[in-house]
Amino acid sequence: MKTKLLLILVLQLALGAIQAQTLLKDIETTPANGSSSPSNWCAVSDALFIFEATNLIQVNYLFASDGTEAGTIGLGSYLIDTDIIRLGNRAFFGGCDITLSADSCASLYVSDGTVAGTGFFFDLDPSGLSLGITDIVAGDSLFFFGGHTIDNGYELWRSNGTVEGTYMVMDIATGSESGYAGELAVVDDIAYFAAYTEEEGIEPWRSDGSASGTYMIVDLNAGLDDSFPMYFTSSGGYIYFSGLEEGSGNEVRRTNGMQGNVELIGEGDGTTDSSNPRDFVDSDGTLYYVAEGDDVAGYDLFVYNHTGEPTHLDFNENDIFPRALMPFGDGEVIFNAVNDSGRELWRSDGTLEGTVMITDLYPGENDGVFGTGTVGGSFYVCMDSVVYFAGADGINAAGEFVYELFKSDGTAAGTELVSDHVPGTEGANPGEFFEFRTRIYFAATTPATGREPFYIEKGIPTTNEDLNLVHRNDARLYPNPVLSGNQITIELSLPAKSNLQTEVFDLAGRSVLPAISHGSFDKGNCKISISMSEVPAGFYTLTVRLESELLSFPLVVQ
Repeated sequence: MKTKLLLILVLQLALGAIQAQTLLKDIETTPANGSSSPSNWCAVSDALFIFEATNLIQVNYLFASDGTEAGTIGLGSYLIDTDIIRLGNRAFFGGCDITLSADSCASLYVSDGTVAGTGFFFDLDPSGLSLGITDIVAGDSLFFFGGHTIDNGYELWRSNGTVEGTYMVMDIATGSESGYAGELAVVDDIAYFAAYTEEEGIEPWRSDGSASGTYMIVDLNAGLDDSFPMYFTSSGGYIYFSGLEEGSGNEVRRTNGMQGNVELIGEGDGTTDSSNPRDFVDSDGTLYYVAEGDDVAGYDLFVYNHTGEPTHLDFNENDIFPRALMPFGDGEVIFNAVNDSGRELWRSDGTLEGTVMITDLYPGENDGVFGTGTVGGSFYVCMDSVVYFAGADGINAAGEFVYELFKSDGTAAGTELVSDHVPGTEGANPGEFFEFRTRIYFAATTPATGREPFYIEKGIPTTNEDLNLVHRNDARLYPNPVLSGNQITIELSLPAKSNLQTEVFDLAGRSVLPAISHGSFDKGNCKISISMSEVPAGFYTLTVRLESELLSFPLVVQ
């Protein structure tokens, strides 16, 4: 017990100071304060990530980094048209190589984070001029995208990361007319998307990557009329989405993916008025979304536990217009919303009483958060317990579209400025957040550098309560303390098949035992062991990364 209390005290002292924002590299130096505007980050391995940026003199638009200035290098003159996605230890994207002919555009490119390993991967239309690749989304062993050819228009394509395994899934709208209509989401290597046919219009479809496994789920808005399905989201074993039907309007729907299986959710009174749901998000099996309420025009928060009617968190006539919903641990969400205090940071546990503004960061009617911000763009949740965001307090950042980097643990006391990056009331306007290993990377603007990539160290949990947020009850670490040179063992229960990776950090957030990949484990109980032979005596944090979860353990080495 004394050792644990001492560890908590040391953690609090080590992490109590404000975090510094560090320039990764000034990529665009012409002019001196030119901007590379980094975005579209993607890890390609445990050691490297790539991102989109601009250096006009060197004609580089794609960069790789190992987290050091010297290790941040240009990969070439690739103009990127899509998100960059990871499959295995490579990244894929659609775009052009401007050193080649125009036929290089609207093609797939691949990168392993090295110059030699970055280049052309696949031409969708070798005999014609494709108009583009769009909506590229990765699953576990496949990625899907919308691709265009002269003969088939835009259709759904798939790839397993090999040239032979990259092809159009189906010509949904026969001939040159486009069948793929967007809204692509991938769940367990199954694609859900909107597609068009001349007979049914735009309706919800699904695909397992084969022609035989690709079909319209239902003609929701019967006949030629469109249902415009959007926001496909997995929650509680279902796929939820919004869709329009003549008899019920634009409402929440759900499906198990089987043909003909679509249910209407939240339309108990049978009206044809549309609630226009959007911004679906799952938090530990609970579905949250934003929709119009029954009383006045405007948007409120709704929550659904997959039975009965959804709960409308109704603030009467004071609709709060929630934006940027993000899971925040234990079935909660954190988001930004508006009331008499302007647009500020909020959180909800799924009840009306538990849906509250965290703090009035910018006192009065001024906005304390970037009102049009998006998840990842201006807001990012780390380890389900800390949100980083572009905020304004009227002191360190003030005025329209002027923001600095803030963070919050979901409490007023735990909402604070990370640092005044541009001193005074001006702001660095941080955004495009990306988490990699021990850091949060983001784009920020300063008078000296322009808009360039910066980072902060994430640190580690600072109190016993914080530790419990990320330490699952079905996971344990032993022996702890452990003698230097001996092994520690982690036992945990996996809810699904997962790849496991461990890493050990000191109190300053530095990696002292680099990331170790332990391979893939099936659902159920598993055990892994790690040697402490390279870790000197001291206080540390051991992290275990699953597919979509990060566990954190205080560790003492003697």
